[in-house]
Amino acid sequence: MATSFINATANDIGTTEITVYTVAANDKALLIGCNAANIFGSIVPFDLILRRSGGDTYIAKDLRIPNGENVEVMKGRIVMVAGDQLVATAGIDDAYDVIASLLTGVK
Repeated sequence: MATSFINATANDIGTTEITVYTVAANDKALLIGCNAANIFGSIVPFDLILRRSGGDTYIAKDLRIPNGENVEVMKGRIVMVAGDQLVATAGIDDAYDVIASLLTGVK
C-alpha cells in the first residue's frame, strides 16, 4: 500500500466520545498533527485519547481552549498501528471541531 497524507475530521464534539480516526487492519499510520477549535461560547475542557487494545492513553486531558480559538494539541509524531483509534470528547455538547493530519500506509 502506498503512503498517503490525509486529514480526518470530526465536528461538534461533546460529552459522547467521537472516533476521529481508526487505523485500518494490516496498516500503520503516523499522526503528525491535531488541531482543536473551540466552537462553543465559553471555555470547555477537551480530551484527545489514543485508544489501543491495551487501554487508553491521553494525548491531551482537560485541555482548556478559549472560545473562538484553536490549538495545535500535540507536538511530535505518534505512531498508530492497526486498530488504534484517535478519540475526542469535551465537557459539554457541540463544543469542538478537530482536524487530525496523518500519514497512512506507513511500513
